[in-house]
Amino acid sequence: MRSKLFMAVLVGFVLILYTAPLSAAGPTEAACALLTQARVSMVLGVPVDAGEPIAGRASSCQWTAKGKFATLTITQPLGGKTPIERFNEGKKTLPGITVEPVSGVGDDAYYVYFANTKGPTTPMGLVVKKGSSSFEIRVYGFPSDQAKTIAKTLTQDVATKL
Repeated sequence: MRSKLFMAVLVGFVLILYTAPLSAAGPTEAACALLTQARVSMVLGVPVDAGEPIAGRASSCQWTAKGKFATLTITQPLGGKTPIERFNEGKKTLPGITVEPVSGVGDDAYYVYFANTKGPTTPMGLVVKKGSSSFEIRVYGFPSDQAKTIAKTLTQDVATKL
């Protein structure tokens, strides 16, 4: 009986430790609350479904429509690296990936996308540093130039709330 109680307490303690980093980061973690369905629909130019956390994580959200969607991910500490250290790591050029600086949003930002993407649409990410936070908007289903404009508009909206 005592060993079952000990195991239950131990499992509860481990779960609390595991989830603490997500809840400790505060209100910026509720990614779906940072953009409204109406705003995302307006910027994408199509009606989207209500934002839903990705894989049940409050630090990410996606808004979907037929063939088009946007995601928001609040960067979390990982592997001993802070969100800002992870932001800076993402600036490093990798084969097949284009990293393009962008101004006018947050303290620092860059687009990230696959180089030499063929076809009418390009998955486009815009990664932003704002204070001690970092986040990324990804846009799918749009031509490159349009995707950049959409991503920048949505990141500017999020940046004002962080």
